[in-house]
Amino acid sequence: MPSHWSDRPYTLISTTAFSKNTSHSAYYVATEMALAHNGMIRGLNSIYLQAPHIPPTNNTAKRDFLTYCQCWCESMHHHHDAEEAEFFPSLEQIAGVPGLMAQNVEQHRTFTPGFERFQEYVKTCAVKDFDGLNIRSLVEDFAGPLTTHLQDEIETLKALDNYDSGKVRQAYRRLEKSLMDTDNYRIAPLVFGTADRSYEGGIHDFPSVPFFVPYVIHYVFGARHRGVWRYNPCTAWRDLKDLAFKGAEATS
Repeated sequence: MPSHWSDRPYTLISTTAFSKNTSHSAYYVATEMALAHNGMIRGLNSIYLQAPHIPPTNNTAKRDFLTYCQCWCESMHHHHDAEEAEFFPSLEQIAGVPGLMAQNVEQHRTFTPGFERFQEYVKTCAVKDFDGLNIRSLVEDFAGPLTTHLQDEIETLKALDNYDSGKVRQAYRRLEKSLMDTDNYRIAPLVFGTADRSYEGGIHDFPSVPFFVPYVIHYVFGARHRGVWRYNPCTAWRDLKDLAFKGAEATS
């Protein structure tokens, strides 16, 4: 399949070298986390590519786009807070290595200042002051260290194959449960709308849910902010879709 617009400018994480390795839960955890991180990157690409092309006279589109950015920020915060609160400490306890995840925590700090400036802008910007080029500039300030972190964390998780496989999987299951404790009206449509089931030839089922869940996401949770989800790169059924507002860089 040719490259889709949501695969760029920030590069997705490949799992093909390890996703089929069943010798240890570390590879399963690394795969699941890579797919979650790819959703974050697709959302970021969606924001970056569409921001300058929101019609200046369309206040509804601008308001929805700011809300989309807010939801993406909330999802990011929720994910990283859950990692630091329980998942990383659990992994260090399993390994018996205090500080094992310290580099990952420190990497959170490297993108935090720029991320917080972006979040403050999209939370406080009045629709009349909307500036898509400024949004793109704010993204550029933190996207480098963020995407580096998202990639590096996968390498750290793969290296957990030195420790108890069952305990590593249990720690990840607890993280998954923690991540599900969120505002489903603002986060669930984003998570499913940034998951591409065709990625890497369709070898992944992520998020893995019963068949009816996308219907609930679309018709129940997605209904409250229906206009916001036009900016997602995928449908609630995890199928790729075109940009709502696109420029030449998204089609070349």
